[in-house]
Amino acid sequence: MADLILLEGLEIECVIGVFDWERNIRQKVIVDLRLECSTSAAAASDDIADTVDYKSIAKGIIALVEPSAFMLIEKMAEQIANYCLARPGVDRVTVRVSKPGSVRGSRNVAVEITRPADMTRIYLGVGGNIEPEKYIPEGLAMLRERFTVVSVSPSYRSQAWGVKEPQPDYINLAVEAMTDKDLFAVRAEIRWIEELLGRKRTLDKFSPRTLDIDLLLYDDLVMKDEGGQLPHPQLLTQQFVYFPMMDIAPGLIVPGLDTTLKDAKPRFADAGLPIMPAQDYQPGSADVLS
Repeated sequence: MADLILLEGLEIECVIGVFDWERNIRQKVIVDLRLECSTSAAAASDDIADTVDYKSIAKGIIALVEPSAFMLIEKMAEQIANYCLARPGVDRVTVRVSKPGSVRGSRNVAVEITRPADMTRIYLGVGGNIEPEKYIPEGLAMLRERFTVVSVSPSYRSQAWGVKEPQPDYINLAVEAMTDKDLFAVRAEIRWIEELLGRKRTLDKFSPRTLDIDLLLYDDLVMKDEGGQLPHPQLLTQQFVYFPMMDIAPGLIVPGLDTTLKDAKPRFADAGLPIMPAQDYQPGSADVLS
């Protein structure tokens, strides 16, 4: 069972309601949160950087709700849930939005939702070196159609690694997403996206490609089979995987290592591999669920 952070009784005044008189006044709503997460890293380090920052989340919810003018508290609850899920470390959230006194004779009316329902957190490495300006955005759009994308890292440019002949530089980034699909289905989906966008597999595993999507992590699963290895073996051996993951999940407990990603000691296969931010390919932090 996940650990819990509870935030109760957050009072906010805003415009909310469907009647004309409600559109001209500010009313009080009360927000209660149940954040499912892991607190083990914070418990070990006693460092706020390793926990879900509930004070920051509260401020963000106030900033979201105060200037809003939702008709329904159902819509407000959904937006608050989306905001919480976009925050690092939050696996699942239950949001209760109360509107006291909105029904005559009743002390309170509330809507309570849980998002996502029975879903798994995954991390993907996305890259390519054939027209990356075209295929990476198309790949991200297709991932959003199949998964609930939570965050997308900044992009990095690096020289092609392990190749026999010169190739164009690679652009790489990492994606955090939620899914209700099992491991087999996730693997099938990402391979299908690669093929739809022109990925050609050859005997040369280092050949250029339009799009390469690697499943880096599937929740806390540790395994190896004919479909691959989890965690992905390049997570701590390749800068173009490690750096994007550090941007979106530094406090992640690496399955099988019992330490956070930021405290793990990467052993890069080529420590001198040139890599730098790819300024022309930055979906970046704006590309989160909102």
